[in-house]
Amino acid sequence: MKMWRKGCLVSMMFVLLFSTILVGKAPTAQAADEFDSLRAKWNEYLVGKQPYNSSDTDISAAVAAISDAVTNGQNIGHWNTLNKAAGRTYLWSDLASSCSASGSYGRLKAMARAYATPGTAVYQDASLGADIVSALDWVYANKFNENSTYNSSCGWDYEIGMPLTLTDTMVMMYGQLSAVQMANYIKPIDKFVPNADTFSGAPATGANRLDKALVVAVRGVLGKSAAKMVISRDAISQVLLYVTSGDGFYTDGSFIQHSNIAYTGSYGAVLLGDMAKLLYLLGGSTWQVTDSNLGNVYKWVADSYEPLVYKGWMMDMVYGRGVTRYSENGLRGPSFSILILSQYAPSTDAAKFKSMVKNWLTSDPAWNPYAGETIFNIQLGKTLMADSGVQTRGALLKNQVFAAMDRVVHQRDGFALGLSLFSNRISAFEFGNGENVKGWFQGAGVTYLYNGDTTQYGGNYWPTINSYRLPGTTTDGSGSGTPVNWKSYPNTKTWVGGSSIDGLNGSAGMDFAMTQVTGSTLQGKKSWFLFDDKVVALGSGITSTDNRSVETMIENRKLNAQGNNLLTVNGVAKPATLGWSESMAGVQYAHLAGSTAGSDIGYYFPQTATVQGLREIRTGSWSQINTGQSTTPVSERYLSLAFAHGTNPTNGSYAYVLLPGKTAGATANYAANATISILENSAAAHAVQDTEFNRIGVNFWNDGAKTVQVGGTPFITSDTKASVTTQETGGQLSIGISDPTQANTGTINLEINRAGTSADTSDPGIVITQYSPTIKMTIYVSGAKGKTFQAKINLGAAPASQTITASADATLRDGSYASTNYGTATVLDTKLESTSYNRNALVSFDLSAVTGTVGSAKVKLVPTAVGMAGITNQAHLIANPTWTESTVTWNNQPASGTLLATWTVPAVGTAVELDVKSQVIAALSGNKKLSLKLSSPSNQGSLGWVQYGSKEYGVAAYRPVIVITP
Repeated sequence: MKMWRKGCLVSMMFVLLFSTILVGKAPTAQAADEFDSLRAKWNEYLVGKQPYNSSDTDISAAVAAISDAVTNGQNIGHWNTLNKAAGRTYLWSDLASSCSASGSYGRLKAMARAYATPGTAVYQDASLGADIVSALDWVYANKFNENSTYNSSCGWDYEIGMPLTLTDTMVMMYGQLSAVQMANYIKPIDKFVPNADTFSGAPATGANRLDKALVVAVRGVLGKSAAKMVISRDAISQVLLYVTSGDGFYTDGSFIQHSNIAYTGSYGAVLLGDMAKLLYLLGGSTWQVTDSNLGNVYKWVADSYEPLVYKGWMMDMVYGRGVTRYSENGLRGPSFSILILSQYAPSTDAAKFKSMVKNWLTSDPAWNPYAGETIFNIQLGKTLMADSGVQTRGALLKNQVFAAMDRVVHQRDGFALGLSLFSNRISAFEFGNGENVKGWFQGAGVTYLYNGDTTQYGGNYWPTINSYRLPGTTTDGSGSGTPVNWKSYPNTKTWVGGSSIDGLNGSAGMDFAMTQVTGSTLQGKKSWFLFDDKVVALGSGITSTDNRSVETMIENRKLNAQGNNLLTVNGVAKPATLGWSESMAGVQYAHLAGSTAGSDIGYYFPQTATVQGLREIRTGSWSQINTGQSTTPVSERYLSLAFAHGTNPTNGSYAYVLLPGKTAGATANYAANATISILENSAAAHAVQDTEFNRIGVNFWNDGAKTVQVGGTPFITSDTKASVTTQETGGQLSIGISDPTQANTGTINLEINRAGTSADTSDPGIVITQYSPTIKMTIYVSGAKGKTFQAKINLGAAPASQTITASADATLRDGSYASTNYGTATVLDTKLESTSYNRNALVSFDLSAVTGTVGSAKVKLVPTAVGMAGITNQAHLIANPTWTESTVTWNNQPASGTLLATWTVPAVGTAVELDVKSQVIAALSGNKKLSLKLSSPSNQGSLGWVQYGSKEYGVAAYRPVIVITP
């Protein structure tokens, strides 16, 4: 698997070296130390364990490829073309004008790999070794030394590209380099990479930071510098933290690089690979990583990587501009990085990782996972495959909204679907260094369908697909000329995201306008309802005034080599000849035969439609989408299906259902017995029902009360923009709700026309205010960043609950305020810091009006302000609640009794719920009062303060209450 960075290809295949087999002059003559052990360990990572299994054809192929690249193979032989002339002014003629020596170092690294790998045609060839060292000296003298001037146009090369390849080459050639040469080569590294803190003059983040940390670590090993090892290890800590904006990992699984680009597949994979390498290199050493946040790395694997990989393929929608590089087509997931991480993960995580990778390495029979891999990785993978104790993971069943990067995934046995969206937070695409020239519509709702045709997006897909007619998009073909380097191309709309239930099914949507992308007036609303093996797509409000023809792409699928995949429409076969086109009216269903087993696709139209069909051969070149790539023409065959909205449409709409994996017969049967119905497809809401599993998905587009009906009867009402997914089964209603705009600083209020009895589960932030005759709930979404809030409600006739507001409450403060009464304050304070700054709070409830048997009792406290995230609070029972609100102070406060609860304070507006059922029952048999003391259990610093709404607080929803259900 190969990765890249800012226009410069970075091969993930490392130079191979095994220290015990090298001969020559050592830089120094001294006893082996920990640095020598680490260098030997790194050598083993680069070259694999000795001896090789000579009968292993994959290892033999890897050795042959290493040899061919240097002698007379695919690259015409780096050694053959090396300029060895005295007084030379370049090493390779085609690299003479390069602004850096990255290309030269890359070829020297390949040559060193061939020199150091047993079995190659040039293994330990003295002439090759001498030429490599001579070339390294030339680069040091002429291109990369301590006196070199930083070239900002090649900043990545100076800070990452050249140092990475140089340090690995130095490891491989260690026995051939003198102490003086070693010291010389290290000088420019120390100049341009003194640490990992900055990149191009700004704070280094994500993959760039770990790339630099790896440079510093290997340089530390080579130069035997403990200080450099500390710098490298400590640089890792910043990357381990979750972020809420900018570059890095988000708790919803998103990964962002370059501020607003979904980049899990390239920068994210490099980061994960670097993390694996650093843990491998430093593991067990004096500089082993011990950061308490290291566990986040293992969460990333499950939350950020696994959902985006299908049959070993990482989805193209998280590769940014990298999809336009020929060398990267056929993009594979980070299997081997995760396999390395499994050696350091806790046992439970390690077992899951191995099972996951074993699935990836075996699930695609058309893929040899070892082709192009290092010998170390090949050995690691085959050890895994031979381990009968590791069971292969089954198909991943997953529905996940990556709200922070505007991506959605739906995985099932037999297919995976990805949605590439954009918002005011995420750019539609990235262009830079001449890469991704035609990326205009890559975030405009592209629907990626992965199935048995695992090469669908490989080969020559990207230079030949019509970039203005990508599947799933609503397009007017706008976007001309060359985009602006590194410019952001955002949506002007905020409603982008979705909701999910149980991580299995969900709804997604995007309100979009192309104004800031292509400059056109095209806009509309698009939804996808992802229910098991059905994907329902709706569109409304499709409008344009640019005199352009607008269409929605149902499909644009790459075909087999002959381009003759059978298309049937309403059961009738359509011509299989290239060049066929037809406007087909009255379409109820269609079916496209796949190019491989398991890649058939059915299409169902809930309202019969007119569909435009086209079968074509398309020719292009990689240079047309990436100026640094080949100009050689390449061709592929395609079949497209589209809705034509006409020129200058106003409020256009569409509806269709994708049925991945269904045969022609199964598609026809589904069309005759469809379980999908469109409840609404308007500018106010998109709503779909699937009666097969009693699921309903609704995207509410506007603020203001809106009701969606089922069978002519009101079903669900929202008072503001929201995405909602529901399912009724087993006497329960499961519901997922989100604020896709990420701009709501208040609440979403829902009413569902069902009667409930109680909540089986309910996420913090959901307050169920009524169970019967309808279910009413308030969801506090401020600061939720598009997160889905979930609840499971038991259905049936519900007993009426009773909400009792606090009868008395007060804040207490010590020191110079110890005799002051705060009984009329609008907030209740907690803090533990120092004298005069310590604060507790009291709250009391009068239960004299409660009758009957108590089924549940919960105290609800709502924070109105917090000093920082992560604060811990606790509540103690007051055994003798005789205090009065108007007189209680710190000095006369009642003693604390039993500890009832400890919690991490949630976001402002999100209620804390304390289960006090047993305490209420006890109080009802006594003085009918429940009294609590709120406090902070530890000194959490000057910002460790919390304010909860008191009974005097201006907004009733923030006041302390106790909810008692019979």
